[in-house]
Amino acid sequence: MKQLFLNFLKKIPIPICGLILGMVSLGNLLYSKGFAFLGNCFDLVGLFFMFLIMLKLIFTIRHLLEALKDPIIGSVSPTFTMAWMVICVFLNRIFPHSSLVYFIWLLAIFLHFLLMAYFIALHILPQKVGMIHVYPSWFITFVGLGVIPNTATVFNVEIGRIVLWPAVLFYLILLPIITHRIFIFKKMHESTLPLITILTAPGSLCLAAYLTVTENKSNLFVFCLFLLSQLIYLATVLLVIPLLRLPFYPSYAAFTFPLVISATAVHLLAQSYPSFSALLTPLSLIELVIAFLAVTYVLIRYSYFLVKKA
Repeated sequence: MKQLFLNFLKKIPIPICGLILGMVSLGNLLYSKGFAFLGNCFDLVGLFFMFLIMLKLIFTIRHLLEALKDPIIGSVSPTFTMAWMVICVFLNRIFPHSSLVYFIWLLAIFLHFLLMAYFIALHILPQKVGMIHVYPSWFITFVGLGVIPNTATVFNVEIGRIVLWPAVLFYLILLPIITHRIFIFKKMHESTLPLITILTAPGSLCLAAYLTVTENKSNLFVFCLFLLSQLIYLATVLLVIPLLRLPFYPSYAAFTFPLVISATAVHLLAQSYPSFSALLTPLSLIELVIAFLAVTYVLIRYSYFLVKKA
C-alpha cells in the first residue's frame, strides 16, 4: 500500500503547480469581485492539490529533484512558490495578521529566488544557450517575480515595490526572444505547445503588480503595458482554441494562470481608472468568464488524469 502511494505521488507532474496557481488566483479574483463562495471553493481545491504536492515533496524528494534536471520542468517549477504566495493571500483572509502566514510568504519568496538560481546554474551557465533551449516557460522563472508585488499589500508592500522593476526588466528582455522562439524559430514539440499561452501572462502580471504597489502611476506606462498585454492576450486566446484539441499533457496547466492574471489586471485597471470603467468593467467580466472556463476545463482534465494514475 505504501509503495502504491509513493508511486502515485511520483506520477503527480510538477506542472500541476501551474494549475494550482491558476485556481487560487482565480479564487482570489472571484472573491474580490463579490463571488466569495465560488472564490473560496477554488482556493480550497487549489489548497488540496498543493497538499498533494507537499506530500510529493516530503516523500519523493529525490525523484522530484531528478525531475528538475529537465529544463522545461525546471523552468515551470517556480509556479510552486508563486502558488504559495497567492495561497498566503487566501490564508490571510482566514487568519488576519498571522505571523506564520507572513513567514510562509517570505519563505516562498526565498525559495523562488533559489529556484531561479538553480535553473540558471543548471540550464543556462553550463552550456551555450541557443534558441532551441528557450521556452515560454522562461517567463515563469524570471518574470514570475511579479507575483511578489501582486501579493505584497497584505504583507510587506516595500518588498513588492523593490521586486517590481526587476520583473518588468526581465519581461522587456525576454519578450522579443520568446516571441521569436514561438513564431519564427518554432520547432516546439507537441507536448510543449500549451506553454505558448504563457506569452500572455508576464505583461498582465507586471501591469497588475504596478497598479497594486505604485502610488504615483504613470498613465503612459500603464496605457502602453495595457495595450501590449491585451494585444498579446487576444492573439494568445486565438492560438489556444486549436491547442485544446491536443491530447492531454501536464503542460495543459499553462492554460490557466495567464488567462486569470489578464482578467485580474483589467479588473485592477478598472478600479484605478474609474473614468474608464464603462469600457474596462465589461472587458474584465469577459476575461473572467474565459479564465473561469479555462481553469475549470483544465481542472477536470487534470482530475481525470490523476484518477487514472491512482
